Amino acid sequence: MRDHSRQVLRFREDGFVCAGPVFDDDVVRRLRAGAERLISRFTEQGHVSDDYWNYEVDGEPPVLYRIHNLEKQDWPEAELLFRAELSDLAAEFIGSPAVPTAFALVLKEPYRAAGVPWHRDRADVAPHTVCNLSVCLDTAGPENGCLEGVPGSHLLPDDADVVSVRDGGPRTPIAVQEGDVVVHDVRLVHGSGPNPTEKWRRTIVIEFADPEMSLTS
Repeated sequence: MRDHSRQVLRFREDGFVCAGPVFDDDVVRRLRAGAERLISRFTEQGHVSDDYWNYEVDGEPPVLYRIHNLEKQDWPEAELLFRAELSDLAAEFIGSPAVPTAFALVLKEPYRAAGVPWHRDRADVAPHTVCNLSVCLDTAGPENGCLEGVPGSHLLPDDADVVSVRDGGPRTPIAVQEGDVVVHDVRLVHGSGPNPTEKWRRTIVIEFADPEMSLTS
């Protein structure tokens, strides 16, 4: 495994960092192919469920932006979500054993995807104790809605005003290559822009925490 000590230090200071690739190219290809099949169930086969989060657009097909409970969907590649490489990486960053506690496929459709409002995933846990790993299935930058965060905002009080923090900045985009894994503290104030380009942005997001922690959903 790569030495991530420098990235861990930045994670603790900024609340987010790109850890680089974790899986080999074949695993990334398998995950992307599986994600494409899950997406096509909605876009081509009309599949609808409470786990397929979407919004309506007048005169157009609905826009799919998230597949929740990803580990419960019927796709052979789901077993890859539990690879030791991910839990080991998360353990490095939170400094304790780590188990996955939530899974999602976050999507930015070409041309149509809206931005994600700025938010915190959780504010009821201590800094550096719960993180999200984002497995990037596509190259992404500000032009197609990559993740942006406010450095150090994970250290702010639980009741910090998200909009004020966002506007105070600095808003820092995290450009990634296909296969990179971004680690961010769940307390981080973050969001992302729309995707007006022809390029997909597809990301598998997995929350990790110490198995001794009790988290509310």
